[in-house]
Amino acid sequence: MGCVVIADFKCKEGMAAEMGNVFREALVVTRGFDGCNAIDVYFEEKTNTYTLIEDWGSLEQYEVYLQFREDGGIAELLDPILADGWEGVKASIKRLGNITDI
Repeated sequence: MGCVVIADFKCKEGMAAEMGNVFREALVVTRGFDGCNAIDVYFEEKTNTYTLIEDWGSLEQYEVYLQFREDGGIAELLDPILADGWEGVKASIKRLGNITDI
């Protein structure tokens, strides 16, 4: 079953452009990762926050990807850019279940 993941990246003041640069490079890898079907990136200027909406083949594939990022030092890269660091991103992650026909 597929999996939709939503994650927020709240930038420190003046760091949104830097976060955008990180995304331009990092999302090339993410989009090529096994199981990643699509990622849409949104930016809310008022809150200085990027929101990623990700479509994955399965929750298991997403969890493998997340571990890959953590093992690769994502926290060290993002902590200087984000208001709440990598831990803030992890706390924001929503793993949506299956879509229902109601």
